Amino acid sequence: MDKPIVIIGAGISGLSTAYFLKKQNIVLEAKPYVGGLCHSFYDNGFTFDCSGHFIHIRDKKILSLVKKLSGGVDEINRSSSILFKNTLVPFPFQANLYYLDAKTKKECIDGILKRKNVDICPRMPFIDWAEAMFGKGITKHFMRPYNEKLWSYDLKKMNAQWTGAFVPKPNAQEIIESAKTKNKTVYGYNNVFYYPKRNGCQALIDGISKKIKPLLNEATQKIDIKNKVVWTGGGKYKYSKLISTQPIVELLKQISPLPKNVQTAAQKLKFSSVRCINIGIKTKSGVPKILKGSHWIYVPQADISFYRVGIYSNVNPAMAPKKSYSLYVEISSSNGKYKRAQEVINDLQKLNFISQNDEIAAVNIVDIAYAYVIFDKDKDEALKTINEFLRANEIYSIGRYGAWEYSFIEKNILDAKALAETINRE
Repeated sequence: MDKPIVIIGAGISGLSTAYFLKKQNIVLEAKPYVGGLCHSFYDNGFTFDCSGHFIHIRDKKILSLVKKLSGGVDEINRSSSILFKNTLVPFPFQANLYYLDAKTKKECIDGILKRKNVDICPRMPFIDWAEAMFGKGITKHFMRPYNEKLWSYDLKKMNAQWTGAFVPKPNAQEIIESAKTKNKTVYGYNNVFYYPKRNGCQALIDGISKKIKPLLNEATQKIDIKNKVVWTGGGKYKYSKLISTQPIVELLKQISPLPKNVQTAAQKLKFSSVRCINIGIKTKSGVPKILKGSHWIYVPQADISFYRVGIYSNVNPAMAPKKSYSLYVEISSSNGKYKRAQEVINDLQKLNFISQNDEIAAVNIVDIAYAYVIFDKDKDEALKTINEFLRANEIYSIGRYGAWEYSFIEKNILDAKALAETINRE
């Protein structure tokens, strides 16, 4: 009997790969539940995700599949903004200068007009790229402070390769015009997104995993690449090919033997971590005025602990019980240290994101050790060395952290489908 394909991880990438594979496979999951970072939690009537796992899809076939597997989804027009000097500026900041005070608006326009004439390249240090693209004013007031909080990393040492579809790039004339009148142009890859009608993002996971029976509590401990064996706490599994969706640096720790050049490459991969604090709130006066209608809000100011707040219950009212609302709050860290939940709640109250008289009904903390991959001068070459070694040993590392990239659910599904179809043809 042929050895099966072993898939490590029952998150969206691992489950999608198993779903599309037509060859025998086994899915190993370290946790006692499926879903990975697409798992949902249920607490005191609230439904929480691991932060905002909203589904941005352009591929019609994938959208149709997601609708079917989730048991129905809502199509939602994004409503997001930046909290700047107690004013909500519509996203993106650089295309909505109309909402700024006169002094800040002038700085932003002057910055655009006085930009240096340089060749703009995504391999530039991010902060240099931001100034070349948007000018010093916009960089000073939003691009620098927000991204310092998001990445928890020196913006001079990381480049702008990650910006791709994630940072809207209006031209100079559009930026200047946005200072004179309200901008009606819709920007961003996620201006429309989808979300399951019930049970949170877990609805999609449950739909995919109905015909897949992952083995739970099977954390990978060691991988023998010569004999093609995976050891877990529960036993060993022989494989023909290995597909891993765990962070690539964790995969490499498990492989024996691991060449010195691959070890060195792995040490060059950098990342930042995120703590997501999910909060359910009972209210007598309704959702605070500042949050009404918003799906998420970016918070660049340095004296506030978090960089983004999302409002689950505005995305789907079923996420919270009656007379309640629910939030996810994201805090980045380079060393795994975070403010206490109460300090974060204090900041939320300071901004009027939680009313003083409202009752905290649920608090759920999710620590995401590998949240944002750092794009720097070493990343691409290090990944090339690592992937050449893995492919030579019939190991495929996929998904946001397996591929070590900045991606989203649709891309994870498409990449899993492409790999499965390649293997099916062999």
